Amino acid sequence: MNKFSKNQKGFTLIELMVVIVIIGILSALAIPKMFGVSAKAKAAEAPGVIANWETLQSAYAQETGGAGLGTAIGFKDPTSKWFEYDAETTAGTITAAVTTTFGDCTAATDEWSSVYDAATDDATRAAPATAECAAYTPNFVP
Repeated sequence: MNKFSKNQKGFTLIELMVVIVIIGILSALAIPKMFGVSAKAKAAEAPGVIANWETLQSAYAQETGGAGLGTAIGFKDPTSKWFEYDAETTAGTITAAVTTTFGDCTAATDEWSSVYDAATDDATRAAPATAECAAYTPNFVP
């Protein structure tokens, strides 16, 4: 009888190779899904900011009877790595333009926007031009 057979501990090379192959297969399946979720999370920022702006517009319209610029309604453009917000160009209008490309959204073409109508206390939203980018926020436009 071999004196080493009783005290063997650890994994064989084949067992380690099988584990590495399994981890590789799981990674190949998970990484593409992770990037899609990451892009959805980045895109979700714009509708949240625009909803906040719409709430402020509604309160301002109830007090004054009209729509206002961002500073007049108490809205401050947030600092963002992914978007540039503009609520100061036209009263009752906000845009969230992509500044850094993520997923299927590009800085040249994609933006979320909302136009507030004080008379009806309603906002008309527009999703990005690229259908793949707009798919990241499916509930943005009713």
